[in-house]
Amino acid sequence: MSVQPLKPLASAIITLIWLGCFVFIDSSANSFLVQNWGYDVPTANAFKWGVIIVVGLIWLGVQIFLDAPPEASRLSLAISGSIMWLGLILFYRFADPAYGGPVAFFALVGGLAVTIVWTRYLADEF
Repeated sequence: MSVQPLKPLASAIITLIWLGCFVFIDSSANSFLVQNWGYDVPTANAFKWGVIIVVGLIWLGVQIFLDAPPEASRLSLAISGSIMWLGLILFYRFADPAYGGPVAFFALVGGLAVTIVWTRYLADEF
């Protein structure tokens, strides 16, 4: 049975863009939005979260409305979950005393979930 690559590929690209919105859109006082566009910090933060929400809704629309076989849909979700988990592991500052420990715990649980999903997806029998 062949898997159509459109949905997994679109999902992976949109997930990478979504992750890039978290990482590369800076809303601090020395950011590009504040210094060059004349935004204040709350407006830059609202812009960042607005872009994140819009890209997330686009990803959700692809998952819901792009017609694909069940195997392609499962692969799409597995790829997206893996990219999001790797982004958390690579870019989150776990040294934060307030949230570092709980986020690290849930990152470990998320890693287990990603491993189980890929094991289930790559198993010989569904």
